[in-house]
Amino acid sequence: MPKTNPNGANQYTLDPRQKKCWEAYTNPESETFGNATQSAIKAGYTEGTADTITATEWFIGRLWRLNATATGERKMKQLLELDLTNGGDKVDVGIARIQADLAKFLASTQGKNDGYSTKQEIESKVEGTLDVTNDIPKEVLDEANELLKKRLQDED
Repeated sequence: MPKTNPNGANQYTLDPRQKKCWEAYTNPESETFGNATQSAIKAGYTEGTADTITATEWFIGRLWRLNATATGERKMKQLLELDLTNGGDKVDVGIARIQADLAKFLASTQGKNDGYSTKQEIESKVEGTLDVTNDIPKEVLDEANELLKKRLQDED
């Protein structure tokens, strides 16, 4: 029988001690920032467990994602800063496309609170305009499904 976490944590959710440990480890203002053992002790782990906290699956996974995110951000920054002419006289279309795609991605994800968004609206004969971020009434879904079926049949 697999062991279960008494605090309800799983591969998606940290328990309170894990959260406290991770926050202390990653918060630059924490006195234990960057020190996994001391962060674990501060979170309530025993010294024996704290000494091996970096070998636990949840910690390794979080650390990997943190590093992967930092690496991804660094790569995006490098790509955004590439010279569009690549040292030549003419604009390198490949570099321009990469930079345009990155700019759109960043604006739509990081800039969503600043008015940039990929939110879409659907027009319906039933309700007028519908924000797809809200629950969609059944009759609107039915109508959209019928329209989609018709378009797919027309393409065949």
